[in-house]
Amino acid sequence: MLPAPFVLSLSKDPRTEEQPAKTSRKRGGASVFIKVEPADFFMFRVIMTFDLEYPDSEDQDVRDYLTEHELEPRYTNQGEFEDRQCEFMQFGGCYLGNHLQNISQIQRVAVEVELLTAEIRVHLNISPDAATPLAEDQQTAIAQLIKDFHQDSSFQTNENGELIVVLDGDAVRAAANQLESVSSDD
Repeated sequence: MLPAPFVLSLSKDPRTEEQPAKTSRKRGGASVFIKVEPADFFMFRVIMTFDLEYPDSEDQDVRDYLTEHELEPRYTNQGEFEDRQCEFMQFGGCYLGNHLQNISQIQRVAVEVELLTAEIRVHLNISPDAATPLAEDQQTAIAQLIKDFHQDSSFQTNENGELIVVLDGDAVRAAANQLESVSSDD
């Protein structure tokens, strides 16, 4: 998977002296790209672009959703997009209907998990780069922390319209210490 570019900016949290990192993911084409464009007479088409060389975390979930709901593209093609080999699927907008919202939700959850993972790693003094390998116990702890902190209050939108994660570092470290003490009791 091509790691998504992250933007880390610091802003002082007025509740504490700590300066928590705010992590955002720029959606620079490294994920399934969905384009909605006008078509004939009050119609619209939806073109989904999947990066074949570096599929993103949600790509397979989107493909599975399409298969599970028996949604067949009107046209498929392969070619270059932003200097990468991609597969294009074109659907009629009316054909997809509310499924487009569900696919959008699949993408959002995947982005939220990626952002939470990077933010939690920062607060635990672990490289936010997803390519940095972790010990099994660290993977397990981070997976649990993602579940614990995956809530609407953990996300905001910055001035550029990018989704960011804002977590209290002390709360993340306390939850991690709690998990560590529980696992050492076993």
